Amino acid sequence: MSTVQARRTVLLWALVRYALVGVGNAATYYVVYLLVLREVGYLTAHVLGLGAAMVVSFFLNCRFTFRVRPSWRRFLLYPASQAVNVAATTVGVVVLVGVGVDERVAPLAAAVLAVPVSFLAARFVLAHHRATTATGPIPVVTDGPAPEPHPSTGPLATVDPAAAAAIEDDPVTLRLIAVRR
Repeated sequence: MSTVQARRTVLLWALVRYALVGVGNAATYYVVYLLVLREVGYLTAHVLGLGAAMVVSFFLNCRFTFRVRPSWRRFLLYPASQAVNVAATTVGVVVLVGVGVDERVAPLAAAVLAVPVSFLAARFVLAHHRATTATGPIPVVTDGPAPEPHPSTGPLATVDPAAAAAIEDDPVTLRLIAVRR
């Protein structure tokens, strides 16, 4: 299997895990919504359900989907990826209804169609800055042979176990994981 094929496979499985997390998020939202509905009304229940689902989504996507350590930075940026999801589903509903899809079905279809867009947004927020983990050293990952040591940075050291654990789900595409000491 080539490196490109391996990366596509890893990306596809991350997308599948993202969709599974989405099902869990929907369940979290709905359970919270139903639990508080009688006490606070539907709009407040909706907001509380969304908030709970977003927090659960953040932690599940960090650990399960993208296999990164949660951080305050990621947590604060995560709602931006959810805003992309809201925008994509809203545009999807409008377009689908505009082309004749039933108004009761359009939100479901738009949600399914928005999964790749929201996945990429979440991936950008959560996994794009993987090198800023709380583990300390910044992992350097390459596809090819080990790079020559740069005179100003010194030689590459051995693999940091915490950094390796953060990306252990992607061993096929990794030939070298090293950290600068």
